[in-house]
Parts: sequence; C-alpha cells; structure tokens
Amino acid sequence: ASCSASGDPHYNTFDHRVHHFMGNCTYTLSKVCNVSEKLPYFDVSTTNEHRGANTKVSYVKSVQVEVYDNQISLLKTKKVNVNGRRMNLPVFIEKKISIQSSGGYVLLETDFGLWVRYDGNHYAEVSVPSNYSDLLCGLCGNYNGDPNDDNIKPNGDIASGSTDLGESWLVPENNTMCSSGGTEEQCDPVLESEAKKNTACGMITDPTGIFKDCHTKVPPENFFENCVYDMCFTGGQATSLCYGLQAYAESCINAGICIEWRNATLCPMSCPGGSIYKSCGTRCPSTCLNISAVDSCSSLPVEGCFCKEGYVLSGDKCVPESSCGCVDEKNHIYFYTLFSTQLNESWFTHYPCTERCTCKANNTIECTSWECGVQEECSIHDGVLGCHSNGQATCQVVGDPHYFTFDGRKYTFVGTCTYTLVEVVNTATNVIPITILGKNEERGLRGATYLKEVYIDVHGVRITLQKNQEILLNSERVYTPVENRLHGVSIGNVGRFIVVETDFGVIVKYDGNHHLEITLSHSYFSQVRGMCGNFNDNREDDLSLPNGTVVSAPQFGNSWKVEKDSDKGCLPDLREDDDPPCTAENKQGIESQCNVLKSDKFKVCHDLVNPEDFVEICIYDMCQYDGMKSALCDIVQAYVETCKNYGITIKWRNSTFCPLPCPPRSHYKDCVSACPSTCSDIFASSLCDKTEECTEGCECDDNYVLSNGNCVPLSSCGCRDDDNNYYSAGETWITPHCTKRCQCQKNGVISCKSYSCDSRETCMIKNGKHKCHPTGFGRCQIMGDPHYITFDGLVHHFQGKYTYIVAQTVPDLPDTLMQFSIEGVNSPLHRSRHITYLKEILINVYNHTVRFRQNKQVLLDSVRVRPPLRPHEGIHIYQRTTRIYLETDFGLYVSFDGNQNADIKLANTYRDRVEGLCGDFDGRHRNDFTKPDGVWVKNVNVFGESWKVPLKRSSRLRRAVNSDDVSEEEPDPGLFQGCNENQLEQQNETSRCQILTDSNGPFAKCHSTIPPDFYFTSCLFDMCVERDEVTTLCRSLEEYVLACQQQGVSMDGWRQQTVCGISCPANSNYSSCMSACPASCNDLTSPSECESPCVEGCECLPGYVLSGFDCVPYKQCGCTYLNKYYEIGEVFTTDDCSQTCQCTESSTVFCTDKVCGSDEICGISNYSRGCYRSGPCMPNPCKNDGVCSETTNDTSLHFYCECSELYTGPKCEAEKIVEDPDTEDPKGRTAAIVIAVVAGVAVIVILIS
Repeated sequence: ASCSASGDPHYNTFDHRVHHFMGNCTYTLSKVCNVSEKLPYFDVSTTNEHRGANTKVSYVKSVQVEVYDNQISLLKTKKVNVNGRRMNLPVFIEKKISIQSSGGYVLLETDFGLWVRYDGNHYAEVSVPSNYSDLLCGLCGNYNGDPNDDNIKPNGDIASGSTDLGESWLVPENNTMCSSGGTEEQCDPVLESEAKKNTACGMITDPTGIFKDCHTKVPPENFFENCVYDMCFTGGQATSLCYGLQAYAESCINAGICIEWRNATLCPMSCPGGSIYKSCGTRCPSTCLNISAVDSCSSLPVEGCFCKEGYVLSGDKCVPESSCGCVDEKNHIYFYTLFSTQLNESWFTHYPCTERCTCKANNTIECTSWECGVQEECSIHDGVLGCHSNGQATCQVVGDPHYFTFDGRKYTFVGTCTYTLVEVVNTATNVIPITILGKNEERGLRGATYLKEVYIDVHGVRITLQKNQEILLNSERVYTPVENRLHGVSIGNVGRFIVVETDFGVIVKYDGNHHLEITLSHSYFSQVRGMCGNFNDNREDDLSLPNGTVVSAPQFGNSWKVEKDSDKGCLPDLREDDDPPCTAENKQGIESQCNVLKSDKFKVCHDLVNPEDFVEICIYDMCQYDGMKSALCDIVQAYVETCKNYGITIKWRNSTFCPLPCPPRSHYKDCVSACPSTCSDIFASSLCDKTEECTEGCECDDNYVLSNGNCVPLSSCGCRDDDNNYYSAGETWITPHCTKRCQCQKNGVISCKSYSCDSRETCMIKNGKHKCHPTGFGRCQIMGDPHYITFDGLVHHFQGKYTYIVAQTVPDLPDTLMQFSIEGVNSPLHRSRHITYLKEILINVYNHTVRFRQNKQVLLDSVRVRPPLRPHEGIHIYQRTTRIYLETDFGLYVSFDGNQNADIKLANTYRDRVEGLCGDFDGRHRNDFTKPDGVWVKNVNVFGESWKVPLKRSSRLRRAVNSDDVSEEEPDPGLFQGCNENQLEQQNETSRCQILTDSNGPFAKCHSTIPPDFYFTSCLFDMCVERDEVTTLCRSLEEYVLACQQQGVSMDGWRQQTVCGISCPANSNYSSCMSACPASCNDLTSPSECESPCVEGCECLPGYVLSGFDCVPYKQCGCTYLNKYYEIGEVFTTDDCSQTCQCTESSTVFCTDKVCGSDEICGISNYSRGCYRSGPCMPNPCKNDGVCSETTNDTSLHFYCECSELYTGPKCEAEKIVEDPDTEDPKGRTAAIVIAVVAGVAVIVILIS
C-alpha cells in the first residue's frame, strides 16, 4: 500500500483518507508503532516549508528516513545526505538499502519492501508491504483497511480535525517556530469556478478527458478537491495545477495506468542534456554502477526524464558510458564531466580534511595530502565535508569606474585596456585557481571609462560576461541558465544581474552596464592579487606593486594591464589626481543631487555602508557627463545593492526618480528571488534555499518563466541539447564545424538536418555563434535621379515613378538562406515629370518591414522610430554621420542618405539567388535586364517596369536564364530626357562636374582607389536635369568623397577648393575626419567599437552627444526601452497597448497600465501606436500613403482618401495615367545620351537625330 503527501500538502493515507495540513515543521509521516522483532523498524518524516510570501500553504521540503540505524535525508533538487554526509547517486548500504534516481524521483528501497520516494519539490510517497498492516502510525494512518480511524493521535485520542492531527505528529526540533498554516478564508468564487473548469482541475474528473481510463482504478474526487484547494490559495498559479495533476497521474501509474498527460502547453517537463521525457519509464534506470539495471527491473513504471540510448546515470545526470566516474573502496561512486578539457570532481576522505581525492579517467582515483587555509576549518556543511570558510569579502567595480577592494579601499581608474581584477597568487596553494579580468571602454568622451566585459578563467575555460547580459563560453554564445556545462559552476539571471556562482567560494555578478561584484570566501584570504587588492584585511597596502611599493591609483591600475587581452590602441590612465571633473557652474547642483544618499530614505543603511564614498563617486560621474541623471541612478543603485548584501532592502525608486521599467510579462520588485523560475526549472523560485538573498529587478508575472532572459509562458519554453545548451523555442543554430542546422521546435524537441558551407563560405564563430560566413560581398548603388550600378557592374538609368523591387531573393531560394526583399519608392523631381529620384527604401526581412524615408526618418512596421534599435536578433538599425543603415546577421547591408542615394551590400552566398533592378548577381552584367518571368530584354524601361510592385509574375518560379537567351550586345541603359542639344553639349564640355576627374584636383588622390567615371557621369546628368544647381553638384561630390573615405582615403580640404561649404546644426562643428560611428545617447560606446575609417561630417561639440540627429547636452539624453530610443518627455504606448510609458528626466522609462476603451482598438495612426477610436479610418484603408478622412456623406465607404500625385481611385489603389511631354526639342530633333558603363569604365555618346 502507498501513502503520499503532495501539493500544499495533502496527505492520502494507506487506507485512502485525505487530510489537509499546512504546518511548516517536521511531522511523522509513517513509522512502526507496534514494534515486532520479525519486522525491521523504520521511521519516515517530512519537513514542510512556506514558499515565497504565501504563508497560507506549505510544501514538502525534505523527507527523513530512519532505517537500519541509518539517518537518510532526501532533499530538494534531488540531493541526498546519508548520516550527515552528501552522497552522489546511486548509494548502496550493506546490500540492505539502495538510493537512486528513478525518473523524476529519488527512490529509497530496502530489502524488506519499504520504498520511499521524493521528487525534490512537493511530492513524497511511502510504500510498505502488507505484513506491516495495523503496525503503523503517523499522518499516513495505521494501514488496517479502515479509513475511519486514520485520524488517531500518538496518545490514542481521536483528532478533532486535520490541523489537530498534524500538530500531534510534530517531531520536536530545536529553535524552530512552527505554524499550523491553513486559512479560514473562503476561496474567491471566480477563482474557484476557473479552477473547476475542464481546462484546469476539472481535467482530473472529466469523464471524457485525458484521465478517464484511470477513474475506475483510482477515484479522482479527492485529487480534484486537492487541486482546486491549491489553486484557490495560490492565486491560480499554473504550478499548483501541475502539482495536482501530477499527484493523480502518479496514483494512476501505481495502479498500472499510464497516461500521456503532459504536452507543450500543459505542465511541460524540461529534461537536461542526454535525457528525454517519458510518462512511463523504468524505475530501474541504467547507471554507471549497473549498466544493465533496466533488464532485470520488474517494478511498475514511473514518470520523468530518462537517459537517451548510449547514456547512463552518473549521479542525477546522464553521461555517455565512457564518461562514468570512479568507485571507492566503499562502493561509492564519484564523477567527472567532460567539457573542452577534463574536469575532476574532488572530495575529502575523512576528518580533519588532510586527504583530498580526485576522480580521473579510467576509474583512477588520485589522492593528495591537504591542509585547510588560515581562515578555514574542516567541517561538514550542507552535507559536504570540506575546508569551509567562516566569512567572505566583496570587491566592486562601479560607474566610471571606481574600485572598492576586498579590504575596503576605494579608488578611481580610467584606463581603457584589459586589467587583472583577481588572480590566485600561487596556483600550488590549496584553493581552486581562478583569474578574473575586466575590459574597459570609453563611453562618449575621453576620460569617461566603463566596464565593457568580464573574463573569468577557471578549469581551463573562459567565461565572458558581456554588455547587455550576453555570455560566451570559450567564444561560443550560451544562454541562461547554464548548468552542468562546467563542473561546480552555474550561470543564471538574478534580477538585474548575470550571476556566475561556484561551489568553491567565488561569486561574480555583472549587470551588463557598469556594476560588477566579486565575492570570495575566506579560503582565498591572502591568496589573491590584482586591482581588487590582496585580501589581507589591510587596505593600506592594496595599491602595492608586486615589489611592495605603494603607488598612485593610475600607476597601480596601469601595472595590471593584460597585453594579450587588450585592444590595440587602448589608453592608460594618465590623470595626475582623482579630483572630479566638475565646473564651477555644475558642481553645486550635482553635489546637491548626489547628497540624496545621505537622506533619511537611506538612513537605515548608513551604519553598515558609509554613503560618503558613494556620494563622491556620484559627483565624479555626474560631473563627467555634466549632470546626466542616469549617472546618479547608477550610483544610487550600486549603494542600494551594497546595502542588500548586508540584509538591508530600501524602497527608493518611484515614478519620477530612477524608475526601472520592466519588459513585457514581468514586473518590478525590490527583492527578486535569487533563484528565479526558468524553463529549465519551473519550480526554481519555490525550491530556492537562498531565502535571505535577493536583489532588485524584474520578476516574471505569474505563470511565466525565464527563457534566455525573457519571460515566456510555459508553452513557449525551449529545448536543451545533449551538452545542456539551452535554446529558445523556434531558434535555429549551426552546430560546431557547421555540419548540422538545428531548430528548437515548440514541443521542446530539437530537429537537425545535415548542413555544410558552400564554396563561397567559411565556417567560423562570429558573435558567439557558429556560422557559414561569406568570403566576399557584392554591391548595388543607387544615386541621383536615379542611376544604378547593379551587383554585376552594369550601369542603367531607369526612371520609373512608382515602387519597384530593387533586390529580392528568388522564389526557389534554398532554405539555408534567409529571404528578404528591398523596394525602392521613386518620385518625380519637382522640375520634371519624367525624371525621378529615389524617395524611400523599404526592407522586408525577418517578418519586419523597415522603411527609410526622406530626412533620415525611419518607420518600423509602420511606427516611427529613432535609430539605433534592434527589432530582431538578426537586425540592427543604426545611424552614421551621413546615412541610416540596416544590417543583418546573414550579410545584407542597406544604407540611405535620406535624400536620393542608397547602397546595398550583399554576401556572395546570394550569387544568382536575387533579382530586381540590381540584377541577378551572377557575375554576368549582360543578362541583368531579366524580368520576373526569366525573359531577358534589352530595353531598360521594359525591364524596369516589369519589377513594379506588386509583381505580376506569370508563374511562381522564375524561368532560368540560359546564356543562349542573352545577346552579346550591351543592353540599352536608358534614355534621358529633359535636356536639349545645347544643354547636353554644354554640360559635357564645361560642367563643374569636371573637377571629379581633374588629375590635379582635390579628388585625384582617390582616383586609383575608386575610378570617378560613374560619379562624374551621374553628376553630369543630374546637373543637366536640375539646371546646374550647387546643391546638385555638391551632392554628387559628397557621394564620391564618402565612397573614398569608406576605403580609407583621406579627403581633407576638398570643400575649400569647391563651392561646397557646409553649415552644421546647433552644437556641432564640421570635421573632415570624424568617427564614422559617433556616440549617441543610446550608444555612448559606438566610437570605441567602430571598425570603419573616419568620414567627414558635423561632429558634436565637447559636452554634447547625438540624440536622434540632434546634438544635446548629456543631461538631456533620453531613454532606451525594449531596444528603442525615446527623447526626454516623450510618451509612447507599448506594442500591445497594455502600457503607456514616458521617458523621464533620469533617462529611465516609467510605465502605467493601460486598457483601450470599449469603442477603441489598439492600432497605428500617423505612424504612432495607441488606442484609437474604431471607425472607417482605423485601420487606414488608403493605399500608397493615402491620407484617410471620415466623411458624413451618405456613401458606402464613409471615408475619403487623399491620394498622392501618382495614384487615384477610392482607396488610392490605381496608378494615375500621366502623359509624358513630347521628347523632341524645338528644332524637331530628339536628344539622348547613351552610356555604356561596366564597373567604372564610361563612354559618353551624345546622339542627335
């Protein structure tokens, strides 16, 4: 017979009576009361705990079993202690007791038929043989077949209720405050109704539901009531539903009924690498000690994660058989793991920790003598015998950056190289060697330096913590949580931080912005050195060189530079003092703001953490940025975090002072669990033992869990591969050596296909991912009115006045390449109807539509945005001095100057796989005039108009163009109208465009790098059409200068030798050679990360930075929220219209909940997202940028569309027919210019007929 405790918790006795008892101490579950000499004695108890803030309910925290004079504890997260010592599974004791992993449980079995199992979360079960009938007592009853007497207390009295019964079976413990739990409150009727539905707990009793086959074997009513109760008093949490369903499913399995009840949307079970989920698997899995255990198993099945073929259990992990560990003389197994290099697990053999053994390959155990450190003592802690320290110390790097050493010394150092923060002095000492480096970078201005990356070298592996909380392991991108990849090291998200935690006393926390904490246990006392000091309780010698000389902070920091990890050109700290860079004008106001740390709001922490140090660094950083409020918020945040390390939580943020916005499906808390629930462990927060530890940050809403730092519903959780790498649902990736392309499917299953790089690609790691990277690129240019150079080098001058496909992937694109399309919107020049220019560029990629408009405006999915932004992992939209850019992760780059000129750069993996006005990119220019149906034509107008949007393709797939289809003669690049014979001759002979080709002119230095012919030709025609305007000339010259500078050619002084002066906007000056990647409020580090040569442009004055395209003081910088930039004071609505947000003066976003009215819909109007009144103009029915107005006329449409000059019709859906003017000149002769150009070789012929 079996008895179980499950949920919060509910006790189902051997005789099938149910008790609900929520006490939070230790209680007897079942033990032998009528002791018999013939039967072994046992005693099973459970310890309960409250989880989170809910004290109404409790859950099983651990199970204690006393049997054969052994004290065995089954703990949360499947840990096991035997007689006080932590043991790896399986454990066998004198052939009488076995303890091993069994599906989702730890199972203890004895030779007399007792078995006890615990899932490490909430479900505990005891099963006894029939010969113990009527001999037992406890919360599980007496096992006499009569449920009516299962409420007997130890003294024999009948309990008045479940609470009275539970409290009577309390196991006395020292220093434990107990409560009976429970509540007199009634369940909320609405919540109770939802819980009883067949989509919730009603699944248990549904006569046609998933559990119907079990109803006759296991009555479902009690389980249904338990489930409803749990959902009621946990606020309807999905985990409570899962607990309830699991409890019933387990009873069904025990009755011989296996049910496939979990799925991708209902309580999915995430399995670690090397294992898969089964609803009915063997209770006797193969282990390193018994490979063939499953063959001799006769027990009932069990639910859980089971090793894949070729893997066996080593502890609670599935490993290849070849990776099994070692067995000592007591038949106890220890393990090692393979990751890059062999990692060893070590243990102490006996007290007082004088011998330490390590498991090596081939079942070899190596033991060495050992001695605990000065600040350590040999003891058992959490079941582990070891040298445990009795304290710890923390080093911090904060802000600009300021260093707080382990011994409490504060100093400032602003070098921009890579420096040693912590390293073990002598690797022969009895501590685990570890090295921690910090790479600094400039942010926006010289002398403003911040932490960019953190390198942790341990066990032969480098962990890199990057900005924006990205993580690399040996250059390979990984996603949190990272577990079982590196022995004794885990990486996860906790509030604002990425936390790297080890089992040997080192914790590293980095917020991906400015704040780093390194905590060492006292086992490292006097064993380390670096910029964090020597950890010897003497702050006076922290700034000492290796020879013992105490030096200044700049000298000290510079001495710890790590050459091989520093970027070329990085700068040392050359300051002569630590004085804050304040001015007389800003110092007083900044001091007043920073003194907020001395106010009563923070007083509770003043005795523990002196605020003066933080006030000083606050003043320094704010002065550096002339009062930028985000610098104030950063330092206050660091002070509050330091207070949390001392157990002090301060509520300090509000809607106007440094609000911390949270992404969708999450909310702000000033004390977030140190163990947030993730897709890998949806119960992590409830199982967390670090109840005293917390940090501020964003916590997922109820029924959402973390997946790679984002909050997702359980149904959207991802996958784990055999190496325990986590991938988000839908994510695709390439395996090492680029041999497979895999995808994480929504059911948690990984699907892989064979893959290889083609001849134009190289397999390499870039940005942490294995990819086939192109070996070259093609380029298509669009200039002026407009002139095209195709990918294959053909020049043509198509003058269409509508929207056309410039470049798009072909319909039969291989699935290894990403689809995209680029459209060009042409518009007539103001002086000519038949001469057009490129007005806009539309890029459709990764299910987003990005629109580059005039004056560098950007629309993302019809909403106006400001660069830089990343709407998708594979898309980066950013601004440079003269252009806006879109860059993808597959080799597509598009730029537009907001006027007439665009550039498209495309990886050569797309050769012969694109089409449009930019040609087919197959290396042959003569066939570039190919229509969508695959037919080659000679006339540019026939070619161009065939690519008008929407396309009229005669068949889904284009016809292949054979070389026989294409004439050897050059295609006709186009007829240019608008200039008569005299004008054409004058432009060709006397135009000011000649300066481009002048061998003695200001552009001559670039001729050998970029031939000027195409630019000269374009200039000539544009000047002819636009009547020799200076602006037209200068635009052409600027395009050539930009092309030259992008190739690294210096073009100083050309404006002084031409008429092209430049007027810069407010707070900026002209520079002939400024960073191509200027600092902006959203990306202060852009110049330091820029790989492009310098370009000319308007550069912000010192003390100013770009906000959008305006130079503003740093203190006027706006906010970045969900990868989008907003100016101070700007109000916006989130994509789902659930929140209204505003960018505050502290450069942080404050959001409030929003609900659209009953007559409103969430939509887009005037390029802005919001709640708008539903009507005929919402959504906008007008096509082609028509403007919609509601009408009161009695018409069927109820709206009117005001169309642009090129379109007509009720919805602007039809092209307006415009007759072209006569192309003949007054003398009756037609003038045309025919240009044969192939990649820079121009032949200009003026034809007069």
